Amino acid sequence: MDDGLVLNIAEDASTGPTKLISKKSGRWTDRLKAKRVQKRRSDQPDHHPGSDDDEHPRPAKRMRPDIPLPGTKAASAADRPALPTKPPTQIISSLFSYNPKVEAPIPSAVQKAPSKPSNAPLTGPATFADLGLHPLLVAHLQSKMSITKPTSIQRAALPIFTNPSSEDMNARDVFIQSQTGSGKTMSFLLPIIQDLLPLSTHSYIDRSIGTLAIIIAPTRELAKQISDVLEALLTLKLRPDGEQEDAEGSTRYTRWLVSGLLSGGATRAHEKARLRKGVPILVSTPGRLLDHLQNTSSFNVGKCRWLVLDEADRLMELGFEDTIKGIIQGLDGRRKLAFQAVQDGKTFEVGGWDWDRQRRTILCSATIREDVQKLAGTTLIRPLVIKGLDKEKAEDSPASKHDNEPATTSTEKFTPPSQLSQKHVIVPLKMRLVALVALLRSLLAQTQGQKGSKIIVFLSCTDSVDFHWRLLGDSSMDGEKAERAESTEDKSDDEDDNADESAEEEKVQEENKIAAQSSLLPGASIFRLHGSLPTPIRLASLRGFSAIPSSKSKKPAPASSILLCTSVASRGLDLPLVRAVIQYDLPTEGGATEYVHRVGRTARAGKGGEAWSIVAPSESQWVKWVEGKMRGNMTGEKSEGEKVNITLEGASIENVLAKGFGGKGLEYEERATEVQLSFERWVLRRKENAELARRAFTSHMRAYATHPSNEKHIFHVRHLHIGHLAKAFALREAPKTITDGKNKVTSTSKGRGSRPAKSTKQHDVGDAEQRMQDIVRAQGRLSKKGGKMISSGTDEFQIASGIALDSLVHGYRL
Repeated sequence: MDDGLVLNIAEDASTGPTKLISKKSGRWTDRLKAKRVQKRRSDQPDHHPGSDDDEHPRPAKRMRPDIPLPGTKAASAADRPALPTKPPTQIISSLFSYNPKVEAPIPSAVQKAPSKPSNAPLTGPATFADLGLHPLLVAHLQSKMSITKPTSIQRAALPIFTNPSSEDMNARDVFIQSQTGSGKTMSFLLPIIQDLLPLSTHSYIDRSIGTLAIIIAPTRELAKQISDVLEALLTLKLRPDGEQEDAEGSTRYTRWLVSGLLSGGATRAHEKARLRKGVPILVSTPGRLLDHLQNTSSFNVGKCRWLVLDEADRLMELGFEDTIKGIIQGLDGRRKLAFQAVQDGKTFEVGGWDWDRQRRTILCSATIREDVQKLAGTTLIRPLVIKGLDKEKAEDSPASKHDNEPATTSTEKFTPPSQLSQKHVIVPLKMRLVALVALLRSLLAQTQGQKGSKIIVFLSCTDSVDFHWRLLGDSSMDGEKAERAESTEDKSDDEDDNADESAEEEKVQEENKIAAQSSLLPGASIFRLHGSLPTPIRLASLRGFSAIPSSKSKKPAPASSILLCTSVASRGLDLPLVRAVIQYDLPTEGGATEYVHRVGRTARAGKGGEAWSIVAPSESQWVKWVEGKMRGNMTGEKSEGEKVNITLEGASIENVLAKGFGGKGLEYEERATEVQLSFERWVLRRKENAELARRAFTSHMRAYATHPSNEKHIFHVRHLHIGHLAKAFALREAPKTITDGKNKVTSTSKGRGSRPAKSTKQHDVGDAEQRMQDIVRAQGRLSKKGGKMISSGTDEFQIASGIALDSLVHGYRL
């Protein structure tokens, strides 16, 4: 088709007329493309301009050597040229190569003398009887609970409640601040029972009087522990030994004091029925208590005389400030209604009640931070601060201008027990998994003669807990489980349905499983604990881990126990016989305070213990940083006139592996490699295992990105070698895409300091946010602001909640 264009094409004398190259559509190509084609032809060997070869610009394809030409005989395999071998698709890297250089720890020249326990019961002449405690309680503590001496905080607190110097002192609220593991629970339970026990002499008082004391704990585990201690105290004998029931002049007590627990484990109908009967002393978590105050009309708390807020710093961290305010308003409202009913004559209660006595609030905390002081200012009236001192008299707080202002104190040092042995080991990232196994093996070997020894391992997130628990419990060195898994894959098509059903049954059994055993850790049962587990499994795991071997018990307790947990177990739990605490993942929130709370699960009540911290090479500055925080105030400065020597002793990774795996010379390297390969084979065995490992890896990365800004110089994702970190999760290569279920979040590469993708799909982020909010809302940690539900604090799973995922992505680059 002639489109009216006139082309002026110059003619080269050497090459002849230039040929025009056109497409089938009839349009002319641009001149630059024509020149490139002409140049490519002229560069070809044996090319003669103007020859017929110009009509065939593409050379003939080279025939494959293994395909015979027509009419020829096929070449034998020996005559065929060797093809280049393809590189392996997956390279198994060695544990002991390409690791960053780690300086060997310098041993201390001075042998450190064992320190005197700082939280042990006092050895002086003071006894519970001297502190004014009821004789029945003193006898019960000595005979049934084997407690003869009070601790320093108990000696300071009990006289304030049992022998008040004046009526004014009896009306004041109390702030109890003491070191972890020092016996704060008894310091408020004993005064409550001491106050309510005389009411047992009145025949007209029974359970129908309602709830007279409420104790609020931040977690279900701590609430269950307080409830267990309370039940043990309430089993006291109501008559002294040898006293006859009908003896003249003897005081008769009725057994009406019972305790109850509200933690969300039971149905509301069951809890309402128990509250309707009456629970004089109630232990509860904040969300469940506020729910019943707002929705259960039969919940009788009009005469409540005691309110205890245990672990106040943890309550504030979990965002329960608004919930606490709602609880206090609900208690005040119920009291006014009950008093108004008495004045109007609308009640049929027998006997009188001292309505002039106000409710007394006790706030317990190991630290006095700014948020805790804020809570004290809104809940306490003229608070009296009680500290665990060696003096017999508690020091009163400075006078405040207003009665409702909290007592102000100087910045308090928060240190672990002095008898605790603190150690750390710098471990290259890809050796973390075998280092953990070696450390557990060496600690278990040291406690062979001590039955019931327990070890707690702290991890950063719930997915990591589930992965390590399954990995240790499922992997095997002898290959029996691997053979069994391979045999199940060879089933015929007719057995597929049965195989699917059995797989589902195994999955259900695995989810409901409480304890796991590992051939690498003989004689030890492995438990797990985190906030996403169902309440029955959480309580069963805690009960199984806390079990003490006894010949009288029907179910024999394990010789040793290991608990894999998140920071949900770092506050208030008094677990018996905890020999060591291992911080496999350093705290992401709370800094030095959270570290002290974690290591405080051992070395309790004057007993010894060890605390190990596994530190990455890029985190080596953390050791000096946390030592400075514990030696002095929050700025790390040493106090004047006070000699504080808190150090984390260093251990080399070579010594840890040698003690854990044994062998001569470098034989421990071969054994560690075999253990690592067995873990990697377990991950490759099933698709579910690989998904579990990838999910643990990505959740750990997200948790790592939540370190506060003042710790970013120590903890930063860009400092991590992503490929080496993946090997710590038994992955042979880092996941190319970080996913949360089916939603894509960001991408990584194998290189050091890889960055995530710059953008994510908006609907994926929204779905992930919604799932996070559902988890937090189920725990009662959302509050209203501007008509929108927002997260009021970080959750107990150590994974950022209520924060947009793109904010976490930006955390990788900060």
